[in-house]
Amino acid sequence: MNRWPVPPSVPDVTAAQPAALLWSNGSTGASITVCDTTSGWYVVTLTDDTLCMASDSVFVNVVDVHCGNNGNKVAVCHIPPGNPANAHTICISANGVPAHLAHGCLLGACEPVAADSIASDDDLQLVVSPNPMSEVASVRVRSTTAQRVRITVVDALGRRSHVLMDADMSAGEERIIPLDVQQIPVGTSVAWVEAMGRNSRRMHPVMLMR
Repeated sequence: MNRWPVPPSVPDVTAAQPAALLWSNGSTGASITVCDTTSGWYVVTLTDDTLCMASDSVFVNVVDVHCGNNGNKVAVCHIPPGNPANAHTICISANGVPAHLAHGCLLGACEPVAADSIASDDDLQLVVSPNPMSEVASVRVRSTTAQRVRITVVDALGRRSHVLMDADMSAGEERIIPLDVQQIPVGTSVAWVEAMGRNSRRMHPVMLMR
């Protein structure tokens, strides 16, 4: 059983007719449904009747949530009502998952990210803390090279909603940008923070405790 912080589908795409669509997996449909065992990107390119082209992408994040001695149970991040700071991981039967999700729990283990931990050795490094977040969090970005960096909030369909930063960064510079729950799309329990530099693209899942 897996959780999908970014659902493996995108909205229908329309353009001047006839329009040709081509996905990175070879599909030519207006939408695709996938069931992956590893995380990865899907890119779609649209070409309309004037030969204008546009591309977009969606990231499918796959997380194994099996737990228990026989791997037949489900790991859930249990968020006690009224006490979200006491979130902890539990291992339950599959039958109990819907009830827990209905109360605001999340699939998978609770994995808060340490505020002083940046998990990348590339030229663009990104971390969000606390995670899961409640009202506010901090987006910490570090650039090891001089480049322009754009940081946005991405919703569950891969659409970029809020721009948190769009600025030049010098080599070795680090910035901390506030992230407010109001900047997270309404009605979702998981969003993404995306950082794009000259040569790098980083995506960080953000889990919400509503």
